[in-house]
Amino acid sequence: MSTSPSRADRLRDRLKGREGGTQEPGAEAPEPDTSTTETEETQSTEPQEQAQPPAPPKDKRAKFQAYVLQSVQDEAKAIVYWTNNRGGPASLTEFAEAALMHEIERMRQTYTDGEPFPPMPDGAKLSTRPPGS
Repeated sequence: MSTSPSRADRLRDRLKGREGGTQEPGAEAPEPDTSTTETEETQSTEPQEQAQPPAPPKDKRAKFQAYVLQSVQDEAKAIVYWTNNRGGPASLTEFAEAALMHEIERMRQTYTDGEPFPPMPDGAKLSTRPPGS
């Protein structure tokens, strides 16, 4: 009898894939720089550590509050529950983030030719009240 990986194992595997810099499907991997100078080749026969390019700053998670219809919340939770062991999102956070990124990309294409929107001006705030209140 084979056992399937736990939710925690699947989430850990997904996060490892993101840290490793997964690529978009169909994107070609850049070729590694294999050029060396003559002095590098003749200086030492010991293995040398290859210089790594500086890592981009890590994006951190922060709490994000939004008022969403209860029926939308219930459906989203049900989707995560019923699909997480079949390749669906491992958490409600993962599902919400993917949905937001999908809509962000669509709006970028519509309004800014695919470029990120400029940041909000200093001191600008969005309404935090539920619609219709």
